[in-house]
Amino acid sequence: MREPVADGGGKRELRAAILQRRSDRSEDERAAAAAAIAAHLASAPFARAPRVAVYLSMGSEPGTGPLIELLVARGTEVVVPVAAADGALDWVRYEPGAHLNRSGLGVLEPDGPRLGADAIAGVGLVIVPALAVDHAGWRLGRGAGYFDRALVHAGGPICALVYADELLPAVPHEAHDVPVNLVVTESGIFRVPS
Repeated sequence: MREPVADGGGKRELRAAILQRRSDRSEDERAAAAAAIAAHLASAPFARAPRVAVYLSMGSEPGTGPLIELLVARGTEVVVPVAAADGALDWVRYEPGAHLNRSGLGVLEPDGPRLGADAIAGVGLVIVPALAVDHAGWRLGRGAGYFDRALVHAGGPICALVYADELLPAVPHEAHDVPVNLVVTESGIFRVPS
């Protein structure tokens, strides 16, 4: 059992440092990382599930566009998160070319029927954003807890996407944080030891 570590303010400083490093990356570096991440996941057996949950990347996050294109081309049903009225995450089936709206959180979300918060119970893989992940699977998000609350419904392995320098020996975490099982960077796939 993984024990929580008190934050002690460490999350705020780590978030700021990582966000600064991300903003310093060139568009070419970001595009190369997104392509490499998609290629690594393409070769992984766990990414061949018939239904996968993936976030739509924004800004300087590791890009999910190439990965989503690959999954859709394979015939995988892709579901993406959208904000629900109660502040939780709901899920919508991703359709290439669908109209995207910018949410109040600044995230692009597709139109479409809402599948419910528990839609990720039926997916074979849940891919989540992170600012950093440590070797025990603790994920540092942006601090609002949307994904931590949503992941209680996850039925398959949870995979975070980060840049290689964001896979760290340890990150601060709290009791409500949900660890991931896998981390994918442009350098490869890291399986969190059980």
